[in-house]
Formats: sequence, C-alpha cells, structure tokens
Amino acid sequence: MAEVTHEELEYPAESWTGFFRDHFGPSMLWALISIGGSHIILAPTLGGFFGIFAVWIFLLIYVAKYGGWELGIRYTYGVGGNPVEAYGDLPGPKNWAMWVSVFIFTVLYTGITAAVGFGTAALAAALTPLDPLSAYGILLAIAVGIVLFSRYGLLENILKVFTAILGALIVLGVLFGPPSTGVIAETATGLPEGTSLALFVGLFAAAAGFAPTGHSTSILIGSWSMAKKEGAQALREEGVDPNDERYHDYIAAWIKTGRRDFNIGYAFSLVIMLSMVLLAANVLYPNPPTDENLAFVLGDILSDSFGPWSFWAMLVCAFAALYSTVITLLDGGSRATADILPLALENDDLDSERIRRFVVVAMGVGSLIPIVVIGELPVTLILWISVLLVIFEVFFYPANWYIVERRLPEAFRPSTRWKIYYVVTIGLVVVFALMGAAEELGVLGT
Repeated sequence: MAEVTHEELEYPAESWTGFFRDHFGPSMLWALISIGGSHIILAPTLGGFFGIFAVWIFLLIYVAKYGGWELGIRYTYGVGGNPVEAYGDLPGPKNWAMWVSVFIFTVLYTGITAAVGFGTAALAAALTPLDPLSAYGILLAIAVGIVLFSRYGLLENILKVFTAILGALIVLGVLFGPPSTGVIAETATGLPEGTSLALFVGLFAAAAGFAPTGHSTSILIGSWSMAKKEGAQALREEGVDPNDERYHDYIAAWIKTGRRDFNIGYAFSLVIMLSMVLLAANVLYPNPPTDENLAFVLGDILSDSFGPWSFWAMLVCAFAALYSTVITLLDGGSRATADILPLALENDDLDSERIRRFVVVAMGVGSLIPIVVIGELPVTLILWISVLLVIFEVFFYPANWYIVERRLPEAFRPSTRWKIYYVVTIGLVVVFALMGAAEELGVLGT
C-alpha cells in the first residue's frame, strides 16, 4: 500500500461557510425524495384524521428510522463504498439481500412511481385542461425521456427552487395560521374520540413506510456521497488502506462531515413534515383529503394564512416537489439496480448502462399497472405502496448495522450508547412492519 502524508490529505472544511461551499449536497438530493408523497399527501391525511396527535406519530418515526441512514453514512465514509456492496456478507442464502434490494428498486419503486406520479398528475389536472390519466401519461413520458437522455441538471435545479419555496410557504403558513386551541385541546394528547384501531394502525404503518422515505435510500445517498470521492474512498483511490491507524483522524473527520450533511437534510425534512401536519390540523381536521378532492384541499391549505393567491402557489410548488420525486425515483431506482445486479450475479462484464436504461423504461411502463388495477386514486395509491414499503424495507436497518460492525475499523464502530439506540429503534421498525402486515392481512377489521 502507498503512503500518503497528512499534508497531501484533503481534510473537510470545518467552518460552515466551507462546508456549504465544498461538501453540502447529498442530503438535499435525499430530501428531494423525502419531500414528496410523504409530506404532500400523507402528512395532510394524518393531520386531517388525527389532528395534533399526528405530530407525535411522525416524531416517533423520524427518531426510530434515523439510525438506518446514520449507519449507511458511517459505512460510506469509513469504508469508501456503497453499503449494498457488503450485503453479500449477510448470513443466509448467497446474495439474498442484494436480490431483495433489486426487487425493491424495481418492483416497489415502480409502485412508488405510480403513486407519487398520479398525485403529480392530479395536481397537473387542476392546473391544466388535462384529465389526470392523460396528465400522468404525458408527465411520465417526459420524466422517462429526461432520465434516459439527459442529466436534467437545469430542470432539477428549477424543481429544487420550487421545493424550497414550498417548504418556506408551509412553515410560514403555520406561523400565520397555527392550530386553534380547540383542536390542540382535543387532539394533542390522544387520538380523536371514535378513532378505530384499524384506521390508526393502517395510517401509522403507511406513515412509517413512507416518512421521510424508505431505508433503501441509504443505498442512494451512498451513491451520491461516493460521487464526491471523499473520506475512505479518497484513500483507496490513492492506494492507501483505510484501516491504517495513521489515517483514522482523517476518516473520522469525513464521517463527521457526512453525518453533518445528512443531519441538515433530515432536519429540513422533519420541519416541513411537522409544519404540514400542523397546517392540516388547523385547516383540514377532521376532514382529511380524499382521492376526489386532493388537489383542491392541497391548494386551499394555505388560504387561511395568505389568501386566495396561495391556492395556485401551493399547487405549483407541490407539483414541482412531487414531480422531482418521480424523476429521482426513476433515476435512483435504475442506477441502484444497475449497480447491484453485477454484484448479485458476480459478473463484472454486465453493461450497467444498458441495465439502467432498460429499468427506466420498464419502471415507466410498469407504473401503469397499479393505476389500472387500483384505479385513478392518488391518496389510495400512496397508502397502498407505503404499507408495502414498511414491510419489505425492514431489513435495511439491521443489515447496515451488521456490515458496519463487520467491515469498519474498530475505531469507527458504534459506541455502546449508539448500540443501545440501534437495538431499541430496530425493535420499533420491526413493530412498524408488523403493523403494516396486520393492515395488509386485514386482521384488525375495518
């Protein structure tokens, strides 16, 4: 192995100015996925049903799921690779976790594309003369074309701007129109009277599956982080062994920087989520959005705070946030599949670009199936795919912990305090999955 002196190593900037200039980024790509169906459709739905109590639901979910991504960040910067490359180490049948990941990034991401995409189409139909199905077909074709033939940098930046505006409007909307004292008194400390167990479990499971996103995105954020070629990856490219203790302070600095980046995106996602819940508790409770009135309800959610003009502003910005999620899903799912298949098949000769293009088209065409089977029902589609996600993605969290303990130098493995947190929160994630299974099997009735 080569030797690199400390003078040759590029340590991360410690100042906030340097951090935002040089290192900030992967977390906001991740946030583009999170501020989609969960924030724009699920948050108003839970706020409309449960009022302020939905705040506690989402806080618990965010606290419980954080560790799955934190472990992914720890692995990416500490080892210099994407977590999925180590899933072959997991006990059990050979490469089983890689094949499950392929299933999630193809089949389930196709379902998410359909659900979020049709929500996008419902908003587009409210803004144009198009009907929702026609809008969906046009928007999907454009998204597939963009992902296939363009890097869509300009469009992505435009969508980011609208997403940021959406976040600002939602937060300001809460400041100008906070929930009434009556709603707070009725729902802050318990579920509204008459709430059925089946309704609570079903909506909780849906929120746990989709908020802020599924743990599979730890693989996507790993890819985006590796693209910056920082941390242990930079050492490997210089032919240096990251396990060498001489470079541990360097790796530790990069793990800290990667975690700082993710924490910002995570906090941003949480603030927007809770703000949307509070808005829904104030404006919608006890009448959540339905498949038929989704666009009207979303457009009207800021009217009490800002007046009639905000109806169109909300629709346009929500459309941009949802559409950016559709594009990111098509791009992220196809790229992850193209990266995983050669590993799962142990065949480096596979053409990853051809795989990526095939998956993009297959996801686009396949996304029509849930709409045909379930119907043109934007809220129902989101609830349906969210519950499936909470069941199938449960393994990512413990898988990320396993590979961190197995592959990271001992100096970067979790402390006892972190391990206690992981044990408790993995238990919660498993409970969320069991709630999803109960909902799918209908064991709680209606």
